[in-house]
Amino acid sequence: FRQLTRTGELMSDPSLLITRPTTTDPSLAPPGKHLHYILAPCPNTTIGPGVHEWRELGPRYRDELLGWLERREMPGLGAAIEQEGLVTPVDWSAQGHAAGTPFAVAHTFPQTGPFRPRNLVRGTANAVLAGCGTTPGVGVPTVLISGKLAAQRITGPPTAPTHRT
Repeated sequence: FRQLTRTGELMSDPSLLITRPTTTDPSLAPPGKHLHYILAPCPNTTIGPGVHEWRELGPRYRDELLGWLERREMPGLGAAIEQEGLVTPVDWSAQGHAAGTPFAVAHTFPQTGPFRPRNLVRGTANAVLAGCGTTPGVGVPTVLISGKLAAQRITGPPTAPTHRT
């Protein structure tokens, strides 16, 4: 990750998130087919390649990652693809995400977990934030916790259940 966050380079040994939601919900693809989602972290556009560079780099990097996956874990993956969508920092920038990233602040220690921005908006009494850009951080479990924390700020802490005997 040092390459991503310090030098703005693509990872030479990529750390990928690969999901196959059709394992638990086969209705997401035609019968006998699977849906794969591959997330490859890349540097933001302020320290790495800019939006214009990603127009050419994106498809080339996609090909490199497919080759890497086929050599290591998923032989034949490229030939099995029938439909695909490629999302790069160009797409995130077009949607208004700063620095071509949907992940808010950087994945560095001083911006992780409790060091992320608080979920209260300074100077506003009636706004509470939830999501990956606030405490506790990025990822589905932590974003769900973020929502729970935001809800507790609005409704108060949960009360202990009362038991009747």
